[in-house]
Amino acid sequence: MAKKESAFAGIMRIFFNGIKLYFLNFEKFFKYMAFPVLGQIAGVTMIFFASYVFTLHVSDLTSKSPIFDNIPLVFMMLLLLTLPGFFIFCKAFWDYLIAMAALNSMASSILEGSKLEDTGMHAELIKRRAGSYIWFLMLLSLIYLVLSIPILWGLLAIAFVYLTLSFQVFALEEDKSAFDAIKTSVNLIKHNFGRTLFLLFLLWVASYWLVPGLISWGFETGNLCGFFSYPVDKYVQLLPLNDFNNLLSQAHVPYTLKSYTIAKYVVLTIVAFAVTGFALPFRCLCCTELYKELVKRNYAGKIAAEKLVQRAQSTRKAKKNIGDED
Repeated sequence: MAKKESAFAGIMRIFFNGIKLYFLNFEKFFKYMAFPVLGQIAGVTMIFFASYVFTLHVSDLTSKSPIFDNIPLVFMMLLLLTLPGFFIFCKAFWDYLIAMAALNSMASSILEGSKLEDTGMHAELIKRRAGSYIWFLMLLSLIYLVLSIPILWGLLAIAFVYLTLSFQVFALEEDKSAFDAIKTSVNLIKHNFGRTLFLLFLLWVASYWLVPGLISWGFETGNLCGFFSYPVDKYVQLLPLNDFNNLLSQAHVPYTLKSYTIAKYVVLTIVAFAVTGFALPFRCLCCTELYKELVKRNYAGKIAAEKLVQRAQSTRKAKKNIGDED
């Protein structure tokens, strides 16, 4: 008889299997996530670049033509210049939200032994339910917003664990509504809280701390951070840092903000965001496998319960027949 797998061993198996499947399908995952991740960065970059260039030249435009000495007109021009970047950011952000659900459908296919061929097909399945999906995202956002009050942070952490599989339920059980997806996630994790928490801890260490930390270290060691920080530093220098540092000095805060320090922090934050964004398929693979195992176990439990009920009914019926004979 095969030895029963421990909860710890099961989660470790899911974690390392997720790593293996992620790299086996890395090319397709990378192409699928390229615009949702890099598009957001490009959109924000275009917004700040347009505002930076406009800020540098607005005084020259005003001196050359009195028509530009008009605050509403200047504001309107700035808005028009930043609109392209804003639209790109919004499109990429929406695609990222779609990917948060569609990747679970892709992960399910991979776990069932299918090849990941058409990634767009999985995204279309979510887009067809866009209204329900938006309502689902709003429900989750409302829950997290209510629990974001500092005194409720403990409940927020617990709720995050219980709602971990809600994206998997929504993507893979199309008959369920937004509320049912959240409810089903809670029911699945109710008796598997420790296992889910352990998996989330491993995923956090790998995709939010270890890998981003290593790549950020590589950026700093290879002086890439300094290269990318230069244009950001030029923008930060436009900010009134001297006035802010004077306020810090008056408040006796022994710290001085420097433009390069802020620029370096911004660059490393963008790098960390890109890394965690491209690691989204890995997290979905692990959570989808956990979801499938819990559903299978829950289904097996229901079958066992139904068999017990049927056996009890058969026993009662047999006793009744014996009583009738007597």
